[in-house]
Amino acid sequence: MVEEMQMDLRTLHRYGGDGEDEDDVLDLDHIELCSFMEQIKSAVQLVRAALQEKVMRMTTNTRGGEDDDGGGDEAFPSGSGHLKSVLESLDPQLKQCALCLAVFPSGKAIKKRLLIHWWIGEGIVRSAAAGKACFQDLLSRGLLQPAMLRPHCHTAHYCRVHPSVRDLLVAAARSFSYFAFDRDGEPTDECLPGTTRRVTLCRTRGSSRHGGGGGEYVTVYNLSQRYVEMDEAWLGEQRGMGTLQLGRWQTSPEHHVEMVRPGGVLGAAAAAACRNLRYLSLRGISLVESLPESIGDLRDLVVLDLRACHNLETLPASMASLGKLEYLDASECYLLDQMPHGVCKLHRLQVLKGFVVASAAGGKKIPPCRLADLVALPLLRKLSVSTGRQLPVAPDDELPRLHGCAALESLSVRWGAAAAHAGGGGRMDLSLLPRLAKLDLRRVPAEELQEVVHPARGGGLRKLCVRGGRLRAFGDDVTWDVVETLRVRFLERLDCEWRQLRSTFGKLRFVDKRRCPKLSSWRCDAQGIWRREEDDGGDRN
Repeated sequence: MVEEMQMDLRTLHRYGGDGEDEDDVLDLDHIELCSFMEQIKSAVQLVRAALQEKVMRMTTNTRGGEDDDGGGDEAFPSGSGHLKSVLESLDPQLKQCALCLAVFPSGKAIKKRLLIHWWIGEGIVRSAAAGKACFQDLLSRGLLQPAMLRPHCHTAHYCRVHPSVRDLLVAAARSFSYFAFDRDGEPTDECLPGTTRRVTLCRTRGSSRHGGGGGEYVTVYNLSQRYVEMDEAWLGEQRGMGTLQLGRWQTSPEHHVEMVRPGGVLGAAAAAACRNLRYLSLRGISLVESLPESIGDLRDLVVLDLRACHNLETLPASMASLGKLEYLDASECYLLDQMPHGVCKLHRLQVLKGFVVASAAGGKKIPPCRLADLVALPLLRKLSVSTGRQLPVAPDDELPRLHGCAALESLSVRWGAAAAHAGGGGRMDLSLLPRLAKLDLRRVPAEELQEVVHPARGGGLRKLCVRGGRLRAFGDDVTWDVVETLRVRFLERLDCEWRQLRSTFGKLRFVDKRRCPKLSSWRCDAQGIWRREEDDGGDRN
């Protein structure tokens, strides 16, 4: 209804009188009314969300209502008949996905990707695409709520569990012996064979060491343990383990995790035993300076998450043996200065984050992997690249060598601080990357965007993001005729008038501007957001 009203208001300027002054007045009214309708639309969305939450609470608080089966089933909270029926209607795969949510605190933001990786590790889903479908299904059924929505993207990348839904999931998980919980419904790190095959690391015992419980387990998941020490002998018995999440799941870096014995992340005996491991996360763990060569024994590993391991300096050459690896994240590992050459042998790799462009091969104990080597990865669709600590610019104009990555859909390039001051670097021709839909450039070392990337006319690029650097202009006589979303941040030198922007980016639908002092003419709101009306009627001016 709001959208229909908006469309009707957009036709006002077409029916004005013949006088030029009257047309001008109608244009101003048109702009103000459409802006007002955008505010109404946002308010309606907020009201809808509030009503959904209220209905959820009413469903939970109802006693003896129609949805309550009245059967006295103690496995579920009273008054949750509707939610119980929703859970019971799930197929076995989706039910397992839902039960994994029981360990997370209600109301806390959970990254979608981490859930999917957990499901892949346990073998609940076999691919990221299948995991995304399950995630969306849980959202549509109301068992998950979207969280941390982004103004430029309608896809939910984060979720949260409503308190009433979590109560139901805890009761169900307890009845199925999915996890161990205390009387208050909080997960514990009890390791009781025969009752659960999943272990959560919590602060409840105040102990940093885990292990010693008998039996084999499919998952070890760190919920809140800050100091982690795994018993290597105990890990050596876990031949059926699929998920080992030792790092943090929280989005904030304030949740610190530290490895008590950094050298014992995964010893030879443990790696030899955990051959079925599909998901290994050391995300955000400090004091891990290197990974053992035994990591190469994890032949079934699909996901390796090393994000924000700030002390990590080297990756082993044995990674070349991880033939089933599809996802490797080494971003925010700022002490890494190269990637092992074996990375280019991971032919199933689809996502590679934190690839470091090495300064030179000479003097390196392990031959580095170059950008040109990534052409050997036929399935690579998402890549983030950064230059090494001592590297001013990409050597030998390496960026253009990505042209052979024909499957690439998302690319992020981050130049080091030295590059941002020195300038230079090779130029990418986007016409040679036909499937590229998203490009994220950080600390751009050039003054004009066309010096580092040349747009492709009629290509697939839809989203462009530029953050920080020396950029002053997008370039003369250059048009980005397919870009629909533009995000610019921390560009103190960028100077571009609104008319020029609309001419350069002819199909813009969304703009996000933050801390760019010379872009005051841009028609963004107080939050730096601009959305194009479907029929802007000359809004290019």
